Amino acid sequence: MRKFHRFLTSVVAFGILYGVYRYSFRTDSEGNYLFLLPREPDHSSLQSPDQATSEERSVDPTRLANLTGFEYRIANDICKENNSYSELLGVILVTSYVGHDEIRSAHRQAISQQKLLSMGLLRIFSLATIPPVERFITQAAIEAEQRLHGDLIQGNFIEAYRNLTYKHLMSLQWATQQCRGAKYLIKMDDDIVFDPFYIQNYLSDLNQHDDRYLLAGYTFRNKKVIRLRANKWYVSREEHRPDVYPPYLSGWLYITNQRTARALTAESQVVPFFWIDDTFITGVLAERLKLPLTALNRWYSANSEFLDCCIRDMKRYAYQCDYYVGPNGGNGKLIMEFVQELERCYDNACYQRPAGKSLTATCVAEFKNQPNIPNHGTAMVNQMRL
Repeated sequence: MRKFHRFLTSVVAFGILYGVYRYSFRTDSEGNYLFLLPREPDHSSLQSPDQATSEERSVDPTRLANLTGFEYRIANDICKENNSYSELLGVILVTSYVGHDEIRSAHRQAISQQKLLSMGLLRIFSLATIPPVERFITQAAIEAEQRLHGDLIQGNFIEAYRNLTYKHLMSLQWATQQCRGAKYLIKMDDDIVFDPFYIQNYLSDLNQHDDRYLLAGYTFRNKKVIRLRANKWYVSREEHRPDVYPPYLSGWLYITNQRTARALTAESQVVPFFWIDDTFITGVLAERLKLPLTALNRWYSANSEFLDCCIRDMKRYAYQCDYYVGPNGGNGKLIMEFVQELERCYDNACYQRPAGKSLTATCVAEFKNQPNIPNHGTAMVNQMRL
C-alpha cells in the first residue's frame, strides 16, 4: 500500500510539472517551444556598437576633435535669417582659404545665394583665422566681406594645411547646429567647379529616409599611406599605423545628411586626431562607425581642361557635359563660365553627347601659362644660382 502511495504521488508530481512546462512557455504555430529554437536577429536594431554609442554621445560645441576652446570669430545664423530653417533641401559647405576672397567672389557670381535659395539650397564659406605670414588680406576685410554678403563663418584656429580637419569639422558642426532643417549637406573645396542644377535634381530624387546614413562622392579604395618623408603627404606610423587607408571620399565634393554628420562630429571627439581631413572624417571615422560609402566616381573629372572643353561644346553644339564636378585649375573664371553655360544649357535643353564624341576623344585644350604672381597661401619655390 505504501508503494502505491509513492507511485501515485510521483504521477501527480509529474503531471503538475508537465502542466507547468506545457503551458508556461510560448510555442509557435507548429507547437515548437520558442526558447528551444535559434533566435532570429533583430533587423530593426542592426546598428553597430559604435553607431549606437555615437548616436547617444553629445557633441561638445567648444571642441573640434582634439582642439579645445573653439569658438567662432564670425558666427552666422543665415538659415534663420532667410526663413529657411526648416525648408532647405541642402546646405553647401565650402571650405575656403581665408585669403581666397576672389575665388569666393567667383562662386557668388557663378550662382547667387538667392538663386540657390530658390532651388532649396544655401551656401556658406568656412574660414579660419588669418595666419601671421598672410600679407594680402586683413581681418577687417573679412568682416567687411561678411557684412556685404553674410555667408561666412570663421573659426578661432589658425589657417594652416594641417588644420584643415578643424575647418572640415567646423563646417559639419555648424550645419548640424545652425541648419538642422537642411536635409542634406554638400561639403566642397573652394577651388572646385560643380553643377548645382544636377546636384539639386539628384538630391530631390534621392528620397532618402532621415534614419539612414549617407556618404556619397568620389570613393578611394586601397590607397597606400605615403611613408616617404620628403613627400607632402608623408604620414608617420605614430599618426596612422596601418599601411593602407580605409575607403574614403574625396574632399573635393561629397554629400551627406544630418544624422551622418552628427555621428561623425561626435566620433571625432573621442578618437586620436589625424590631419588629412577627408581621409580622417570620411575614412577613419566612417570605418569606426561602419558607415557605407556610395561611389559617384563617374561624376568627377580630374582635369580642368575637360571642363573647358565642356564649356566650348555647350556653346558650339549644345552638348551636355559628361562631368558634374572637377578642379578649376587655378582659374576662378572657370567657376563662373561653367555654371553660366550650364544654366543656359538646362534652359535650352542641351543634347546628350553623341557616341564617339566623348570628351576624352575630342577635347584638345590649350596650355595655360599661369601668371608669375604668388597665390595666397601657396609656397613659391625659386631656383638659386650658387
